[in-house]
Amino acid sequence: MGRTLQSKLMLDQIFTKCNEEWKNALNQKKHSFRFFNLATSNNNIPELRVVVLRDYDPEKKQFTIYTDSRSQKVLSLENNKNVELLFYNPDRLTQIRVQASCILMIEDNSVFIQQPSASQKDYTTQQAPGTPIESQRSVDYMKETHYFLKLIFEATQIEYLQLKRPVHIRALFKKNKSEWVGEFRTP
Repeated sequence: MGRTLQSKLMLDQIFTKCNEEWKNALNQKKHSFRFFNLATSNNNIPELRVVVLRDYDPEKKQFTIYTDSRSQKVLSLENNKNVELLFYNPDRLTQIRVQASCILMIEDNSVFIQQPSASQKDYTTQQAPGTPIESQRSVDYMKETHYFLKLIFEATQIEYLQLKRPVHIRALFKKNKSEWVGEFRTP
């Protein structure tokens, strides 16, 4: 088998493994990719927070999260749709960075209703997230109004890095029209 064909097969395996991990994170509550970092930018200042993977479309490479429509991340996304997602598996020493764009912000009442009541409560505070309060008991909740928002991010680039001896593995995948093209990079 030629070196180029062998490299292509290995790149295909890495790309397939990434997809499998994101799909597994939806069903396994303790999966390391279930919680990931979302980076946005506000007036050229980076903002980073941990979010929960709620859905993943392996064909379109689309990642879904839920948030309060009044949150700082939504304000940042209204000004700059470009984000980076960071997934990390400490057991395998694997990091996946995904450059993406927010393609959809939708108030989806049907999804909100499907959430457990304890989760629904997170989207019904009278004050917007981050508003100063006197104490945790100062938080008031509404009964009929919610600020639930579904955000969908579509990947444009995926960078895989695995720290592994004797040789670390780094690969970069870019979307070229409708096809993903991968190449190995120096770790």
